[in-house]
Amino acid sequence: MSFTAIDFETANSQRGSVCAVGLARVVNGEIVERASWLIKPPSGLDHFEPRNVDIHGIRPQDVETARNWEESLASIFRFAAGGHFVAYNARFDASVMRAASEATGIDLPQHDFYCALELARGHLDLPRHKLNDVTEHLELPPFRHHEAGADAIACASVVLAIARMQRRQSVAEMWMAPIGAKRTKASEAPKTRTPAGGQISYTTERNLRLADLPQPKMNANPDHPFFGHTFCFTGELQTLSRLDAMAAVAEYGATNRQGITKKTTYVVLGRSDSTHSASAKDLGTSGKERKALDYMVLGQRITILGEREFLQLLGTPTFEEKVLPAAPTVGRPGAPKAGPKPTTAKPARPSERTAQIAAAGDSGDHSRPRDLKQSSEGPRWLVALKQVLRLK
Repeated sequence: MSFTAIDFETANSQRGSVCAVGLARVVNGEIVERASWLIKPPSGLDHFEPRNVDIHGIRPQDVETARNWEESLASIFRFAAGGHFVAYNARFDASVMRAASEATGIDLPQHDFYCALELARGHLDLPRHKLNDVTEHLELPPFRHHEAGADAIACASVVLAIARMQRRQSVAEMWMAPIGAKRTKASEAPKTRTPAGGQISYTTERNLRLADLPQPKMNANPDHPFFGHTFCFTGELQTLSRLDAMAAVAEYGATNRQGITKKTTYVVLGRSDSTHSASAKDLGTSGKERKALDYMVLGQRITILGEREFLQLLGTPTFEEKVLPAAPTVGRPGAPKAGPKPTTAKPARPSERTAQIAAAGDSGDHSRPRDLKQSSEGPRWLVALKQVLRLK
């Protein structure tokens, strides 16, 4: 049995505020390596709440020179060497890894998480299944609870003890499926990882790898305002699914990313009202938005679009004379002045857009998910766009 036990501690109630990690690597039923270190929480999530400090004892000054999340995530996956992750209450630890990656604009590598708490509940008849209660019941060595390294070793020890009790030899024998995986009947054919057909859920989109995202069309019109830019979508669009929106900008030569990076030039905000207009004043709801705001404060040129403006820039016959205002310069008390205001490129002329749409029937790019295949009327996002804008 081989896996990596993992435990995170957070600075506050936000899941992305990771401040420590503990790891214990198990190979062939033995703990062969262990590691733990402090982590500097992502910007915007780095305040320490007294309740959390009381639990784990980590203070702001302790993480001032600690590794950041990007460095830590790379080290975590090197330590795990491609194996499975196991955590005690894995839903919490998996959400910490996901939220911290989203807050820092990092694409999270594909991985599986298994829950040792669920395992203990299924095999041990106890009034409570807290980690220290379970280790005491199994007569395992005492440990310092809420110290990430000690918790990871205790988690690994619990799994190995239950495996010996049940005479199990592998992770597959211990768990039917990792957390978040749909359990299918034996008669059902296994489904591919890339979604196909129907409306794509937001949760599924977040789990797509970078290679799964619609890729920029290499021979797109370079005069379109989206050409050569990098997009990030946040929130829920009302008119298109997020993958359809990603396919639309890819048709015009734009690059898609699931998080905010130093290369991001457009952020599209999804709201409950598809007619919403957006500006930098609207940023701050999610980790992505706060990250974009931080970059804009430092002078990065990022244009903020609401769904209405995004659809207009994709191309409507009534929009050729209108130019969207640039994203305003953002300032915070005590912050250095941002760089010059960005300017938004003019949208393509109607004749250019007509040529682009006519050429969209077969781009020759087959790297996008199968649910985005084009119909006889063009890509699905274009059909939906015509319906919304009442175009023929």
